[in-house]
Amino acid sequence: MNPRISTFLRAVVAAAAAFTVPVAAAGSAQAATPSAASSSTPDVKAVSYQGRVFHVPASWPVVDLAADPRACVRFDQHAVYLGHPGDRQDCPPRLVGRTEALLVEPVAGAAPGGAESNPVARVVRAVDGTVTVTGTYDTDQKLVQGIVTAAGLAVAPPAPRTGPAAGPRVAAKSAGAQAPAAAGAAAVAGSIPASATNYTGKGFDACTAPSGAAMSAWMANSPYQAVGIYIGGSNRACSQPNLTANWVQQQTGIGWHFLPMYVGVQASQIKYAATEGADAADDAVKQAQALGFGPGAVLYYDMENYSPQYTGQVLAFLTAWTNELHAWGFNSGVYSSSSSGMKDLVANAGNSAYAMPDVVFAANWNGTADTNDPYIPAGYWSGHQRVHQYASPGNETWGNVTIGIDQDYLDVQLTGTPPSQSSQFFLGVRQSTGAWPGFAIMPGSGGAGVFKGSETAVTGMPNGSSQQLGVGLDGNLYHATRSATGTLSGFSALNGIGTSTMAARRAAIAGMPDGSSQVLAIGGDGNVYHRIRQSDGSWSGFGPLPGVGTPTMAAADVAITAMPDGSAQVLAIGNDGNVYHESRFSDGNWSGFAPLAGVGTPTMAAGRVAIAGMPDGSSQVLAIGNDGNVYHESRFSNGAWSGFAALPGVGTPTMAARTVGIAGMGDGSSQVAVIGANGNVYHEIRAGNGSWSGFGAVQGPYGSSTFPAQRVAIAGLPDGSSQLVAIRG
Repeated sequence: MNPRISTFLRAVVAAAAAFTVPVAAAGSAQAATPSAASSSTPDVKAVSYQGRVFHVPASWPVVDLAADPRACVRFDQHAVYLGHPGDRQDCPPRLVGRTEALLVEPVAGAAPGGAESNPVARVVRAVDGTVTVTGTYDTDQKLVQGIVTAAGLAVAPPAPRTGPAAGPRVAAKSAGAQAPAAAGAAAVAGSIPASATNYTGKGFDACTAPSGAAMSAWMANSPYQAVGIYIGGSNRACSQPNLTANWVQQQTGIGWHFLPMYVGVQASQIKYAATEGADAADDAVKQAQALGFGPGAVLYYDMENYSPQYTGQVLAFLTAWTNELHAWGFNSGVYSSSSSGMKDLVANAGNSAYAMPDVVFAANWNGTADTNDPYIPAGYWSGHQRVHQYASPGNETWGNVTIGIDQDYLDVQLTGTPPSQSSQFFLGVRQSTGAWPGFAIMPGSGGAGVFKGSETAVTGMPNGSSQQLGVGLDGNLYHATRSATGTLSGFSALNGIGTSTMAARRAAIAGMPDGSSQVLAIGGDGNVYHRIRQSDGSWSGFGPLPGVGTPTMAAADVAITAMPDGSAQVLAIGNDGNVYHESRFSDGNWSGFAPLAGVGTPTMAAGRVAIAGMPDGSSQVLAIGNDGNVYHESRFSNGAWSGFAALPGVGTPTMAARTVGIAGMGDGSSQVAVIGANGNVYHEIRAGNGSWSGFGAVQGPYGSSTFPAQRVAIAGLPDGSSQLVAIRG
């Protein structure tokens, strides 16, 4: 622990132990008089509100929002805010950043925020029957948590980490109180039309969303008809008491269009570009969906001006942002300075290693309300794909309402969802000789049409057939088979728990020695569910898996493999971002989840996992670490683990990847398939003696030399062949 944090927390504990709690009147703010014990810790002061006492650094100002309703609740400055933020906060524009601060509100009428902490946005929350606490932090999460827990409140756990499940559905909400969707129930997102993020003309952005009355006054009197709203991010500086789904719906109804902006980690803060970019996109989608936005909408990442030394990590981060948004079906936008972010995007627009956003939002304060920019050639983002922040005048008044703004000019007219929202499923066979005859499109329901979706899994069966899973564009889980002779059945929807369909975020499948198969799915509530398909084709029904000391296992990714003795092994990435393993014994009992150790760490943080059972009773595990690279380890037949080690890439010491799969083969070898950082499919073999062949690019359909794809899965068959299912980007 940081020595400063440790010293402060000891002071908090001492002050809390000696302090007699005075009960403040409802809605009032009061600085409590320290007792003898608290006066012996001059770095700490006690702040009493609604019967709760918060021991905070003595230097933090205390702001009574009842006495000053126009005060700007800023999370970029150390402070304690008591009461409800006003709906007409006097906030300056251009605020970016986040530090340690507290907002303490009465439960009744509390600002949107829900009861979930959010490590991606660097927010901790606590709610009891009296107050709602929102704590923000930069680097001192333990400092804020210590203040909250010393006041007698329990810090809420984070929501389950999620990845895309495609189609029109709503993720579990982390920016407002909402009950999670029931497993198997597909919630419908997109009550706000995607066209609401299209507009040609003037707009503005403000640090905090203005009140409904202010928006009505500006619609009637100002030249603006588009508004930039900060929907989330670890550097969102201002509180957002007005920004609710109802507010968005109301502003849509009177003619406003939107620039939904997410201001997360900045260039110098990026550590693991691929993981952090994808996490930011996942969180942005959750916030956007909570406000009513759905597939086809444009979400903008706010990457402020940066120096050239950060170019590579910024481009890698924005690539992950764009790819993950596309997997959700959202269009990607990037806001940045013309002289840094825009310049770098233009310079790398033809570089296949980087994914380009669908819309660019250039900050260039030249005072001209158009989308021309000397850093962006005329032919780049020329299809109504530009926004220009052309001035920052500060306060403007229209209809007797003053707001601090930046001025924007939009020319955005996108016509639909990005390409990955219509991704096609392809299945290819790698023969035992090593030849790849080619890929075939996988049909949809009843063998007709083409199946489209964003998540896939595949397993080989003892009789030479294979089974596939897919999460379709409707967010539901589908199952298909391929016979030993190559006939594809087409995908059929799986039912949920008391529902005709099973909403799923991710899924996995394992073919068992007795001809049955076992399916795992992360349901619409973020928990892991398990079911069995018997060898005769009948299904058992989904049931939840217990977590670590909890009745359910919230997870961001899952994997399952069959073992020769009829047992199965399962991997899950918990809502803490770490990898957990458990076994399902052949008698149907479960061992319980236990965390896997990382590389020199007690836990293994990861974004994706895969597992393959081997003929000798061992298993092999792959994980994409928080640095975006692929790691491998073995679990021996006696239950011991080898430890994770990074896999080399193509001419590089590590293999950066977006998704990963592994298949155990009958001869003791295994085969790995990944989507590399450049978006192409790669394959390699681990021989029975532990040596690696090295990654090679997989040729795509229609004679292409590479296979650009969003997701990939691989399975081994008894004849020594393997099957690869890929979702084309």
